[in-house]
This record gives sequence, C-alpha cells and structure tokens, in this order.
Amino acid sequence: MRFDRGLVGFGLFLVTIGAVMVAVRQGLISEDLAGRAWSLWPLILIGIGLSIVLAGRPGAAIGGLVLAITFGAMLGGVAATGSLGFAGLCSGDRDRGTPFADASGDLASGARVSVRQSCGDLTIATVAGSRWSLSGNSTEGRAPRVEGDASSLTVDSDEDAPFSLSATSAWDLVLPRDPAVALEIEANAGAARIALGGATLTRLDIRRNAGTLEVDLRDVAAIDELRVQLNAGSATLRLPARSLTGTLDVNAGSASICLPPGAGLRVVLESVAASNDFGGHGLIERDGAWETPGYATATIRIGLRAEVNAGSLSLDPVRPCAG
Repeated sequence: MRFDRGLVGFGLFLVTIGAVMVAVRQGLISEDLAGRAWSLWPLILIGIGLSIVLAGRPGAAIGGLVLAITFGAMLGGVAATGSLGFAGLCSGDRDRGTPFADASGDLASGARVSVRQSCGDLTIATVAGSRWSLSGNSTEGRAPRVEGDASSLTVDSDEDAPFSLSATSAWDLVLPRDPAVALEIEANAGAARIALGGATLTRLDIRRNAGTLEVDLRDVAAIDELRVQLNAGSATLRLPARSLTGTLDVNAGSASICLPPGAGLRVVLESVAASNDFGGHGLIERDGAWETPGYATATIRIGLRAEVNAGSLSLDPVRPCAG
C-alpha cells in the first residue's frame, strides 16, 4: 500500500491544530504558553533543512512532518487563544499619547455610522440623546479622518499617516441612543471594546482583524441584524435578552458566546479544523445545527449561522462572560 505523503502531512497538520485547541480547553496547556507557539518558528528552518539534506534518501518525509507539526502548533495556538503572541503591539497608549482635537455632531434616525481603526485601542459607548462625540490620542497627535452630517458619520484612520506598529491610537467614540443607526466597525490590530447599552441598531457589522474584541449587547434597546467576523483574534460576544438572528465567522481565532439567562440558542455550524463545547452545555445536534433543549418554544430565541475555520467557539465560559 502506498501512502500519499502530502495527505499524511496535511492530516498531521490538522490533527496538531485540534490537539492544541483541545489541550488548551482542557487546561493541559496554559493559554499563555499556547499564545507563544509562534516562537517555534526555528523548527521551520530545521524542517526545510531536513527536507533538503534527506532528499531522495530514506526518511525524506521527516522534514515535511516537522513542518506540518510546527505550523499546526502555531496555528492551533492562535486558534485557541486568539493571540498572535506579540503582546503590546498596536495596543494604543492612553497615558502617553498626544491628544487630538475632539469632534462631535448630531445624528438623525436611520443614520449610517462607519468606524475603521488601524493599529490601536478602540472604545465605543452610548449616551442619551442624539449627539455623538469623539476624543482620544495618538502617537503624534494625528486625528482620525471624520466626515459626516445628520445622516452619516465616518471615522477613519488617517490614510496619510505612515504605517507603524509603534504609531498607535486610542479612540473613545460615544454614540447617541435615541436615533436608530446602522453601525459598521472594522478594527485592524489592537483591542476593541464595544458596549451599546440603550442603542437602537438596524444593523451591527463588526470585522476584527488580528486583535481582541469585546462586544456587549446585553442592554441594547433593539437590534435587527448582527454580523461579526473575526480573523486571527479573540472575541467575547455578550448577547441581548431579546430574540436575534446573526452570523459569526471565525478564522484562526476563538470566540466566547455569552447567552442571557433563559434564552434558547440555535447555531447552524460549518467548520474546518475547529472545536466547540456546545455538547458540554446540553445543546443537542440535529439537522446540522446545535440547539438548546426547548429552543422552539423559548421566549427569547437567538439564532446564529457560524462558520469556523481553524478556530474555536465557547459557550458561557466563566472568565470572559463574568464582566
């Protein structure tokens, strides 16, 4: 019998990803250790070297297997912890940054709000009324680009600023609770905390690339549509005590779902090299979806369509959901 070495290597790669995620979930490997899996990169050089030295000789496959295990461990560490292992990059410095000029304005019902930050610390909160405000600082005091009127608001990183992991920013955006708004957020590298208590949202669309994300929807006044996309990061999603449908995409990351008491949850899940703990929380898998018992008759029903690739989903983990 002949074995396809390529398939063996790919299989070992997937097994290693899953093994690391399970080991972290079971407490066999600490999150701190898994988050530093990137430091295994010298093994990549060893694997390449072995492939060259042993080419055409017995044991030639060893180099490829070393590469498969190394890449699997590194990606498994990212998927389990949502950390790239480079603490402090793009974190934003609220104590030492130079403040930029504050901005403010009013929004009408039906307004569209778009926020895009690259490399920094983003906080979004709400206040009664129709007025929004923005304050914060950056490494060189550069203000974000702010454009808008009553029907729209755009807050965007300064495109003219040279990109640098040390040139970070810290933004505090406060949005009004009275008008119904569609909110789109893209945050690239850094940390984002979004608490939308009292807000009326026609749509909430969040894309988090390489960083951490906390979304608190527990006290929203209304939300019609939810979408969260997470790429190479970690997220905590606190859901509201009201019926809701949405989508959740996780690629090389980890997401914690915090469910309100008494709510029914249904997750239509598509996954590759992924893990979840739904079964341990009493959810039942049927017809390609995970459901809490009695979902069909629950007063509050939350339906999610989730796609997870090399990542993990956790339901009601104590530490992330306690805040």
